[in-house]
Amino acid sequence: MSADSEAGRVSGKADSHRREETPRPRWREMVAAGLYHSGALACLRELSHRYEFAPDNRGKGRHLRRVRQPKYAILCYHRVGTGGIPLFSELLPELFDAQMKYLRSHYRVVSLNELCEAIESRQENEHSVAVTFDDGYADLFAHAMPILERYAVPATIYLPVASIETGEVPWYDRIFLALKVYPGNEFEITLDGLQKFRLNSQEARLGTAAKIIGYLRTISDTRRREYCREIEERVALPGEELQGRMLNWDQIRTMSRSGVSFGSHTMTHPVVSRLTSSELESELRDSKELLERRLDTPVVHFAFPFGHLEDCGTRAMTVLRQQGYRSATTTIEGVNSRSDNLYALRRTQIVNEPSISMYAFKLNQLFLAPGGDQGA
Repeated sequence: MSADSEAGRVSGKADSHRREETPRPRWREMVAAGLYHSGALACLRELSHRYEFAPDNRGKGRHLRRVRQPKYAILCYHRVGTGGIPLFSELLPELFDAQMKYLRSHYRVVSLNELCEAIESRQENEHSVAVTFDDGYADLFAHAMPILERYAVPATIYLPVASIETGEVPWYDRIFLALKVYPGNEFEITLDGLQKFRLNSQEARLGTAAKIIGYLRTISDTRRREYCREIEERVALPGEELQGRMLNWDQIRTMSRSGVSFGSHTMTHPVVSRLTSSELESELRDSKELLERRLDTPVVHFAFPFGHLEDCGTRAMTVLRQQGYRSATTTIEGVNSRSDNLYALRRTQIVNEPSISMYAFKLNQLFLAPGGDQGA
């Protein structure tokens, strides 16, 4: 089961699971399949290179207008594989293969460096797509890398560096696992008050974990760490489900030699907006320095953990510049354009769509919207 398939982490890992609980109407997939197999989607894709649907002046509708500038989409993935951690995301390798083949066949695929250069230089490029992954799960080495090499896709992986150093999965994965294996049928915890959660199905257990993580994103990082310790004191996590889930440095260096780039996702994957000034500087500086030391190459790209507007805050941009980062990506939906801030780049979460036709349809919708708009 994928907790990311409807909206990924638009509002963070916690919110995406709740969105998954409401199934998409079947007619949308039928329409997407019909457009894809009939060739009509190819016509719409050609249309998106010249026209876009923009809001009218009164904001009550949309009208077709000529594209004013190139658009740059950044796709946000987490894993390629199924089973085990991360419990919130699954993607069949054969579907990922179909997605990369489709991108390479129909779009200009670029690296993050090339995307940044295009935005900075205001070049008249065609629409472009960059591929990124958050969190550094081990199945990227086994399943994603061969496919990326096959289609010459220059991907970037954002690493929570402390998890790579220790091999321990990040704190939110541990909460998902704790609720999965909790032996009782009811879980009580004090969040903004005493909360009682029924655990009568796997869906309910993952949903409870998502709600807890959602609350922890709203408090200080010190309090968040206290909550995590308290939960793990109540639930014994099975070691076999925690081992070998993260990339190791040997795998990362092999991927780097194969053309995959790596960026910082902080040291410990905190909510950046909840950090003190000293914590913020440490998370951004230490992760960058350690990555550069381990890889012997400059690290200039950053991804905000969780990545929604309230998770990013306003203070990080100055620190990112001071520490020598070139870009920072969010999980705010939409495409980017030449006028956009390189430290607040949008990413889209269509990657866990269950079919290649729906993936292609959603990608085309993205480019039919004006820069910064989520589209229809």
